[in-house]
Amino acid sequence: MDDKTSGPSSDAPETSAAHRIARSRQFPDLLRIKHQQLGSQTERDLDVIELITNLTRLNARLVQDFENAVHRPLNLTWAGFRILNALWVFDGLQQQDIGRMSGTSRASVSSALTTLETRGLVSRRRTASDRRNVDVWLTPDGIKALHRAISAQTRREQAWTSMLNDDDVRTLMRLLRTLVDRETPSKSLPEEE
Repeated sequence: MDDKTSGPSSDAPETSAAHRIARSRQFPDLLRIKHQQLGSQTERDLDVIELITNLTRLNARLVQDFENAVHRPLNLTWAGFRILNALWVFDGLQQQDIGRMSGTSRASVSSALTTLETRGLVSRRRTASDRRNVDVWLTPDGIKALHRAISAQTRREQAWTSMLNDDDVRTLMRLLRTLVDRETPSKSLPEEE
């Protein structure tokens, strides 16, 4: 019988914070090994797999932290904050453009806008020239709520990036902007075996 198993060991799992951190730090190396076993051979393939995996892991952690530490205490959601922020940056948007500008799904935009409008933080109005389009903008109360959220959000962002120097921040910002600004790659068919 092969002693390599895919399931957990029979020993009780270690759940201390130190153990969770150690396991998290092992993840990239273990991921690379598993992908090599699947046939990913080039360093670039493995680097890209690790890069995208780390971006998605970091995104999940940031969203959870920002939601819990910043936005819920201010009676907002992460989606609501991103929508308010996009409306502020652009001095209002058409509803159909909010998802792309805020990085929020269409369903989340609709739900969040209803909540934000009920709370008096945004206003919506159908455009006169095309009744299918809806203009959305911040109310004065929305601007106040957003400014409080930005202040708290900025403190959390500083905490998350405190180990990076200014050059690191600028380099990472430039690289991420390159990825964020590109169009979604065309769908390709899986390679045949």
